[in-house]
Amino acid sequence: MKMRLMMVILSVLLLSACSSFRETGISDDGEIRQIMTEHSEEIELPSDPKRVILFRGIDAGNAELLGGDTRAVSAVVEDSRYAPMLTGGDAAYLEHGDLEALKGLNPDLIVTYTPDEYLFDYQKIAPTVQVNYSTSTFSPFKERLYLTHLFNLGVILNKEEKAEEIGDEWLEKATRLQREAANIVEGNTAMVLSKEDDGYLLYEEYTGFGTEAVYDVLKFGIDETLAAEFEERGPGPKKLGDLKEVESDYVFVSVREGGQSGVKEEVSETLGVAEDNVILLDYGTYRLNDLISVRKQTEEIMEKIK
Repeated sequence: MKMRLMMVILSVLLLSACSSFRETGISDDGEIRQIMTEHSEEIELPSDPKRVILFRGIDAGNAELLGGDTRAVSAVVEDSRYAPMLTGGDAAYLEHGDLEALKGLNPDLIVTYTPDEYLFDYQKIAPTVQVNYSTSTFSPFKERLYLTHLFNLGVILNKEEKAEEIGDEWLEKATRLQREAANIVEGNTAMVLSKEDDGYLLYEEYTGFGTEAVYDVLKFGIDETLAAEFEERGPGPKKLGDLKEVESDYVFVSVREGGQSGVKEEVSETLGVAEDNVILLDYGTYRLNDLISVRKQTEEIMEKIK
């Protein structure tokens, strides 16, 4: 029985190890690469893709850093104040599922999220890679999901070494930024929210909306009451009153254009946080967590909390 259990455990571990992004082969002429994805499937891709479509918001800025030849990106990227920087000013914005527009771009590689109801339609147009928002066994950045997805895209675009180099350089810069902000941040805790039509959304680490800048780079702490909220009820939709017992020194709130009125006051009064410590952020800009966005968000937050 023990031997059987051990074999099951080993099988699970082996499957897990084999289900992460990596190159597994290349054609004799070097034109086609084969990669293993996190879904344990092998996909053939062009070694040097020239017309890449990116349906995940996180991939636009990362592809720009990697020097990818991007033909179009997710339409959500257009809402960011940094959109021209994320696309190089050349890529089109494409709505998810717009198959006619997609065909017109004649892509040679499509990268999308999972699950995607249009997957089979995409596969008829070009080689398509689905990516989970999760960590990867072979990523050198492990729990830092935003850097793991830079690395995964590097594998897909045949720029793995460059992705690792960019990630390493960022970690050095992030350390310097953390030191610059330490006199304000050290010992302080933070909560990250977004304002929605029917309430608020609460975010944990590595889920966009400034969480990478707040928690990973600047090292704001998470109060034990917030940790308990995550543990007992999880992140996600919240009525502000549900968070009354959660302690936090700062609250960062992403709000849509035109939706700022009264938010600072409501959050301050309900959560008992000083109004100056309720920091409003631009929703379209902060929802993204590619590395360009995280860097710009960090610099902007540092200015806001001075």
